[in-house]
Amino acid sequence: MPRFQKVKGTKIYEVVISQLKDQIASGLLRPGDMLPPEKTISEEMGVSRASVREALKVLEFMGFLESKPSEGTKIAQFHPDLLLEKLHTVSLSQSSSLLLDLIELREVLEPKIAATAATRGTEEELQDIARIVGFGQGLADEVSREEADAQFHLAIAKASHNVFFVRLVESVLSMLVEIRSRSLSRDRDRSAIAHEHSAIVESLLQRDAQAASTAMKKHLQHIRRSVNQKRDDIDNTDALPQKETRQQNRERI
Repeated sequence: MPRFQKVKGTKIYEVVISQLKDQIASGLLRPGDMLPPEKTISEEMGVSRASVREALKVLEFMGFLESKPSEGTKIAQFHPDLLLEKLHTVSLSQSSSLLLDLIELREVLEPKIAATAATRGTEEELQDIARIVGFGQGLADEVSREEADAQFHLAIAKASHNVFFVRLVESVLSMLVEIRSRSLSRDRDRSAIAHEHSAIVESLLQRDAQAASTAMKKHLQHIRRSVNQKRDDIDNTDALPQKETRQQNRERI
């Protein structure tokens, strides 16, 4: 039986979503499992039933949950393609949260893929990866660079010669393209990204699996920090007018 933590913060339903997704990701909630009643979840988290209801609606929309009036709400069999079809309608804050979830997934998955590619990839495949990096560094516009970045990561997956790695990376990159168009991942440090890509390529060409894994992990950690920083900057900017309004009200008093 999953246990939930008390929620603190302003965007309550998003924290509820996060806890439920954590329960699903950890395996505490598995496909087919029934969720506790809204009342139980709200009491354990210390939030209103309205916040729980909103969170469940979002998760059902994303494909994590299935709800039937006569049966209750259960964990669905999750399909990335279903989420991809619906991403264009989610809010900016939800897109940003999903982006960070994807980066977290990539931090687990892609270092292993890079290590495998270092040992299994053919010389031709590894040279192709190096050419993709060189080509991407010469591109001027952001959209073209992002396309080259996707080709780079997919080429590494293909060099692993593991069909499941390739399928997973394809799904993640497809979702990433849609989320990037709506969220905070642009305006990254081009020089840092180029340096990180070069470090990954160098490790691959040297057939150093450990170095390739480490270089990929550092690259994805940098991306996550950049996204977090950009989101914090936007949150601070959004909060500024509210502070100014409160200050003006105090001055009137």
